[in-house]
Amino acid sequence: MSVVTIIVFWTLVVLAVFAFALALQMRVMIGIVLRKALIARDKELDAGKANAAISWAANPAGLPPDARQWLRDQVSILLAEYQKPLSHLRIARRWCIIAPALVVLLLAVGRYRLGMF
Repeated sequence: MSVVTIIVFWTLVVLAVFAFALALQMRVMIGIVLRKALIARDKELDAGKANAAISWAANPAGLPPDARQWLRDQVSILLAEYQKPLSHLRIARRWCIIAPALVVLLLAVGRYRLGMF
């Protein structure tokens, strides 16, 4: 096996791990900022309810029709005022699923196709 193949392989693995770490960081930071924004807007809202609203706002199509009114109000506020952070949150969620699968796939390719480990 050539040195170039080994360098390319490990570079791809490190990039996939970095993508996963970055996606996790984005999810945490965006969640904190949106939670603080909701709590600052509505003093009666606690952190648990704010987290639920953020979670549903990231995927509003899945909001159940029998959801409570406060949840619907908070989700509509988030969708109206915080479109960019919610789109970044969706991207981070997607990469939190893709990146670990990519790492496993790369390691499998390294093991069975390239003869590493």
